[in-house]
Amino acid sequence: MKELKFRMKKIIFVTGVTRMREGFVCVSGLDDKGNFLRPEIHYPERPGIKKEFLYFQGQAVIKPLAKVELEFLKPVPKSAFHTEDWEIDGSIPPKLVSIPSESECLAILNRYTDFSLEHALSEQSRSLVIVRSCEVPEIAVKLWEDKLKCYLSFYDESGDYHQRLPVTDANWLAACKYLWQTDRENIKSRLSKALKGKDIFIRIGVTREYRGQVWRQVSAVFSVPDWLKGKCFADLGYDFNDYV
Repeated sequence: MKELKFRMKKIIFVTGVTRMREGFVCVSGLDDKGNFLRPEIHYPERPGIKKEFLYFQGQAVIKPLAKVELEFLKPVPKSAFHTEDWEIDGSIPPKLVSIPSESECLAILNRYTDFSLEHALSEQSRSLVIVRSCEVPEIAVKLWEDKLKCYLSFYDESGDYHQRLPVTDANWLAACKYLWQTDRENIKSRLSKALKGKDIFIRIGVTREYRGQVWRQVSAVFSVPDWLKGKCFADLGYDFNDYV
């Protein structure tokens, strides 16, 4: 029997572009009903998104806080937590619909923010959660085996403390790598200053099972006003590689 596919154009508000391995990235966002979706293309070697798909005619189209249209085919939910996966048509390039204003971004983020990360993940029914950071997170950046590693620690609105979560957000990693190369001594103070006095949102992603358990990562760091002032990973020349 031929497999049914429900082809449809969908617009998502991108809430995550994260670095993965071997030239792959993870993309995710919210549709107009507030559902988290994680698009993936079925390549011969494995499903996912290759970093080249983020661009069209040399410009980054899929980037955090942008509204993008993709051609969705069918849901492909995986294990516990990973219920948001959807197959998309990789032969149709992404279309940039709009760059929402800061007031629109704030309204969307506020609408879909959870009060407690622990409560949001307790039913294991999703792998993507947005929470507010009650203050500027504690920032850690280190070099390990020639790779740059970034971590954030923060309190969510419930008062729970989330300690030293690894960051995979392409925007944050791009800024860290740029500052590591240009102003290493002041990297933490400059990042903290960029977030100070702003509404700070942390997007948490839960990994697929590894070594018998799942792991939490910071898959996006947002603020209103925008801590990157409208820039994204592409503007900072990020190559999705941790090596420095």
